[in-house]
Amino acid sequence: MSAGPLFADAPAVTRFDPPGFQRGTEAELLISGARLDDTTELLFYDSGVEVLELEPVSASQVKAKVRIAPDCQPGLHALRLATETGISNLRYFGVSDLPQVEEVEPNSDFATPQKVALNSTVSGVVKTEDVDYFAVDLEAGQKLTVELEGLRLGTEFFDPFVAILDAQRFELASSDDAPLLQQDCVCSYVADKAGTYIIEVRESSFGGNDRCQYRLHVGDFPRPLAIVPAGGRPGEVIDATIVDASGETWQEKIQLPDQPGEFEYVCVRDGKVAPSPNRLRVVDMPNVVAAEPDDDRAALVAVDVPVAFNGVLEKPGDVDWFKIKAKKNQTLLFTVYARRIIRSPLDSWLEIHKATGGRLAANDDSGGPDSQQSFKIPEDGEYLVAIRDQLFEGSPIHAYRIEVSPPGKSLELTIDELQRYVSQTVEVPQGGQMAVLLRARRSGFGGDLALRLEDAPAGLELMTPTIAANQSYIPMMIRADAEASPDAALADLIAETLPDGAGVRGALKQRTMLVRGQNNRDVWGHDADRLAIAVTKKLPFSIELVQPEVPLVRSGSTHYVVRVQRDEGYKQRIYLRVLYNPSGVSASGSVRIEPDQNEARIPVTANSNAALGNFPITVLARATSRNAAVWCATNFINLQIEDSYFGFKFAKTVLQTGQSGVIPVGLEINRPPEGDVEFEIVGLPAGVTCAQPKVQLVEGMQQLAFPISVAADARVGQFKTLYVKATITRPGGQIVQTTGRGELQLVPPPPQPKAEPVAKTAAKPAAPAAKPLSRLEQLRAAKGLLNKDQ
Repeated sequence: MSAGPLFADAPAVTRFDPPGFQRGTEAELLISGARLDDTTELLFYDSGVEVLELEPVSASQVKAKVRIAPDCQPGLHALRLATETGISNLRYFGVSDLPQVEEVEPNSDFATPQKVALNSTVSGVVKTEDVDYFAVDLEAGQKLTVELEGLRLGTEFFDPFVAILDAQRFELASSDDAPLLQQDCVCSYVADKAGTYIIEVRESSFGGNDRCQYRLHVGDFPRPLAIVPAGGRPGEVIDATIVDASGETWQEKIQLPDQPGEFEYVCVRDGKVAPSPNRLRVVDMPNVVAAEPDDDRAALVAVDVPVAFNGVLEKPGDVDWFKIKAKKNQTLLFTVYARRIIRSPLDSWLEIHKATGGRLAANDDSGGPDSQQSFKIPEDGEYLVAIRDQLFEGSPIHAYRIEVSPPGKSLELTIDELQRYVSQTVEVPQGGQMAVLLRARRSGFGGDLALRLEDAPAGLELMTPTIAANQSYIPMMIRADAEASPDAALADLIAETLPDGAGVRGALKQRTMLVRGQNNRDVWGHDADRLAIAVTKKLPFSIELVQPEVPLVRSGSTHYVVRVQRDEGYKQRIYLRVLYNPSGVSASGSVRIEPDQNEARIPVTANSNAALGNFPITVLARATSRNAAVWCATNFINLQIEDSYFGFKFAKTVLQTGQSGVIPVGLEINRPPEGDVEFEIVGLPAGVTCAQPKVQLVEGMQQLAFPISVAADARVGQFKTLYVKATITRPGGQIVQTTGRGELQLVPPPPQPKAEPVAKTAAKPAAPAAKPLSRLEQLRAAKGLLNKDQ
C-alpha cells in the first residue's frame, strides 16, 4: 500500500503526469490530488529544478511549468506542495538524461509493439492484467540495457517485471527484483545479430491498476550493479572497479565529495549517463581491498584500525579474510554495508577470530539487513575478520564494505509523527504557534544541546532553543509573527553541543514511508535531512491552556483546562490532543470543544511511579478552516509533578451480608498537605453503603474508619476494589490523590440450627376388623336367626 497524507482533509498529492523529465529541458507538469486550489509553491528537496509557472486549476489539479537544469542529478527527486493552509505529502518524480516518450496504447500485443528509439525513457502505466510491449532495433554486438522505475516512484505497491525477447518470443534476459533497485528491474543483453528486439513490461503477478506508473529507460548506457571499493575518504579520488549490468567490468576514477556521509555517484561512460545513482560511503578511514587468494591466513598483513575492508564474494562458498591489529580492552565496532547503502545481494555473515585460531564473535544482521558487531579486544595482538554470505552464495556483484573503528560520537534528531507512518511537517499560523515532539539521540557523549533553524520562512521563532543534558526529547515550539507573510521552505534543523561541550553536531533525519508492505513493513521511502515548514494564514480561532495553580501528585488526577476564542461566526468542532505526557502520566485523547462551546477539560492521571519535576505541556488543536485541516498549539504551561502526600494501609475486612461494620485504613502523612483535606472511600461493591464516606483530616490522625452496611442480598465474594480518594483544597484549586487497593470480603451468614423433632405417641393396636358376612348370613340376620356373637 502507499502512504497517504496526514489527515483526510490535508493537502494531498496522488500523482504526477508525466512522472519524470529529461534534464536540460522545459516541461509541463500536471499534479493531481485533493485540496490543492490554494497552492502557493513547490518544495524540491534537491537542486536542479526551477518553477517557471504555477497555476492551481481546481481543488484536484495544479499545473506547473518547470525547467530541468542540464546538470540536474539523474534519478528520483522528492517534491511537496505548499498551500495557504498546509504542506502536502511527499512524492517522487524522475529525471534522466534521455528524451521522454509516452506509452501509446494499444501496445499489449506482442505482434504490434510500440516502436521506441534506443536511448529513450518511456513513461507508462500497467493496468490490471496489462502487458506492455516495446520494440527497439539493435546492431550486432550492440548492448541493450533496460532499467525500470516502478515501485520507486512511490505511488503504489507495484512489483514490476521486465524481459528482453527476440522476434520469436524467446526470453534473452529478464528481471523481477533487482537488489540494487529495491523491487524494480534492470537487465541487459548484447545482441548476437542485428534485428528488432522486444521489451516486455508487466506486473510480476499480472496485477496492476491506474496508479502503477513506471519510467522505462532503454539504451546502451552504463548501469553499474557493483562498485569496489564502495567508498573512501572525504575529498579522495578512488580507483574503483565497475561491474556493469551487462557483465562488463572496467576501472573508473571517482572523485568523492569533501563532506562525509553518503554520496550518490552517477556513472558516465563514453558520454552516456546511468539512469540512477549508486550510493557510496564517504568516511575518514583508509580503504583495504580484498585480494585473492586469501586462504593463507598467516600470510595476511595486519592493518591498524580504523579501516574499511572492501571486496566481492565472487563465487558461491567464497569467504574473504582480513587481519587487524588491536589493543587489550579496546572496543571496536565492526559494521557491514551490503544490502544497506550499496544495495548488494549479499546477506552478510561476519566473524571475528583469534589470529592463532578460534572464533570469538559472529553476527548475522544486527545492523538491520547487514551484520554489525561490537567487540571488546581481550588482549593485545592480531585478529582475523571473515565475511561470507549467510547461504554461501556469491557472484561478481556480491559486494561489501566492512568499517572497523572505535565507537564514535554521533547526534541524530527525529520528530515524532502525529499520524503513524506519515512524516511530520510543521505549519505555523500567523500570530500562532505549533509544536512537535523532537527527539535527540546522543551516542558516545552527553551535555546540553543548542537547537536552531536555518533557512526557515521569515517571521518564525524557535521558542525552545535548548535540549538539556538530561533530556532525550522536548516539545519543540515554533511561533509565527502576526505580520509574517505566508511562505514555506525546507529548513535545516541543527543541534550541537555548547562551546565547552564535546564538539558534536547533528541534524534532522526524517524517514517518509511511501510504500508499505504486509504488517506495515517499510518497503520504500525517502530520507530527508531538512524539515518542511510553513507560515500559513491566520486561523479563525486561538487556543489557550490555563496554567494550573496546584501540582499533580503521584497516584493523582487533575484536568487540563483549554479555552478557545473564536472569530465571529466560526462554529467548527475543535479536536484536542496533548502533544506528549511525562513518564507515568496519561491524558485523554478524545476530548473536543463542540461548536457551541468555548472550553474543555482534559482528564489527566499520574501513576505511582510518575516522573517528578516540572514539565512544559502544550495541547494541539485541530479544526477545519477553508476546507482543510489546520493545526495550532496552545501556550506552554508548567506541569509540576510531586510525590504523593499520603500512604494508606488497608487491612482485609470480612463482613456478612445483612450486617454492618467498619473498614479501617491506616494513614501515613508523607509531608504537610498545606490545605484542607478530605478522605473518601471509593470502589465499594454493589449492595454496600457507607454512612460516612468522607472523613476530614484532623491533627494527629493515624487511622481512617469508614462505617459500612451490607445489604442482605449483596453478592458474596472478594472485592479488591477499595481506594481512598484524598482531596487537598487550596485557594488555587484541588489536589486529588487516589490510592489503594483494599480488600473487602463478603460472606453469607452462618446457617440456622435445625429444630428438634416432636416425639410421636404410640397408637393403640386397632381392634381386628369384623369378618364380612356372606349373602346367606345377611338374610338370616335380617330374620334374627343368627347369634349375636357370630
